[in-house]
Amino acid sequence: MSENMDTLRQEAERFGLSRLTEQQLTQFARAKASAERFAGGIPSNLQITAEPAHTFHADKEAES
Repeated sequence: MSENMDTLRQEAERFGLSRLTEQQLTQFARAKASAERFAGGIPSNLQITAEPAHTFHADKEAES
């Protein structure tokens, strides 16, 4: 097994995934890369006040 796969297996084991097959480990690698891309696209300097206000009001919706 290559060093990269060993490192990936160790990372999976940190999440409790200690019995992955080679195919599952490959899927784990793809999922990890996707999650990192997603997380990288979220701005890190957002303030809580930048959160959009919710517009759903159960009481108003229930009247109609």
